[in-house]
Amino acid sequence: MTTMAGAIRHFVESSPGVTSREIRDHINSAYPKKWTPGTLNAHLYGCAVNQPKAYQHQKSAEKFLYRSEDGRFHIYDENKHGPNVWAPAVDDPTTTGELDNEDTIEQLIETSISLERDVEEHLIRNLDALEKGLRFVERQVVIDIGRVDILAQDATGRRVVIELKVGEAKDAAVGQIARYLGWYARQDGKPPRGMLIASDFPEPVRYAAEAVTALSLVRYRVQFAFDSVAIDD
Repeated sequence: MTTMAGAIRHFVESSPGVTSREIRDHINSAYPKKWTPGTLNAHLYGCAVNQPKAYQHQKSAEKFLYRSEDGRFHIYDENKHGPNVWAPAVDDPTTTGELDNEDTIEQLIETSISLERDVEEHLIRNLDALEKGLRFVERQVVIDIGRVDILAQDATGRRVVIELKVGEAKDAAVGQIARYLGWYARQDGKPPRGMLIASDFPEPVRYAAEAVTALSLVRYRVQFAFDSVAIDD
């Protein structure tokens, strides 16, 4: 019997780079009235390897999807998409029980996606505030060993590799950016700088970062702004 996860996997394998709407249209056409829209959303959330919260809220879901920056889904391939740095450690005490409320899961999806996008957009628009003279070059750059969040150039013309982690940085994030720095050093013939940006850095992550030359850790803070909305708009 075909499962929802199996149906999604089969479609994404045959049509890589599809949107959630295209997946939904296919599922509704191929399996009319078999599953609810909320069940599909829960699977797209829970089966995404790069959805960190899914490891807490949908722990039993098989992680085989990769959601790209443009919102399209692919079958996760470590060679193309980089190592899995999103999964928590096995003994991570922050993991919680699974959620089965479809409305709650949908809210988590939108909140996580929006926050990641908003933080990256804000960062790109304000690189000069991060460091004087820092200039944006490119974003979501696919290289042989993964996908770099942001490439920039500092005031001296030196390449700067920036990785953004929404939430607390994990040990694996240091290894990930170290690989990118090594790759660009070999390509350019000179070492780049690196910046790892996250909401916080546990002590083990700081120890690891000390071993990587020219790597800086930068903590971000999310601030809220409030605007009045006219009722008669």
